[in-house]
Amino acid sequence: MSCQFCQKAWFLEKLGRCQQCMWQANLGSLLLLVCCLGYSGEVAVYSVALWLAFAAFAGLSLAHWLMFFYYRWSTKQPPSK
Repeated sequence: MSCQFCQKAWFLEKLGRCQQCMWQANLGSLLLLVCCLGYSGEVAVYSVALWLAFAAFAGLSLAHWLMFFYYRWSTKQPPSK
């Protein structure tokens, strides 16, 4: 995943720093949670796929938030964009 506002393409350097990526991860996890809770289909494979996608987005969002607070509390300067 790369965004037009980041200068570096390495994933670990973006965690907690890229605001656009953080918004995408948060909104994606919320959207998938609504889809998971609202899906009432008969095919269980679709439900499992939705829950796995939600878990992936939620994990990415959690990683962004953990690194964001780590950078805020461990350094005296705010993280650079």
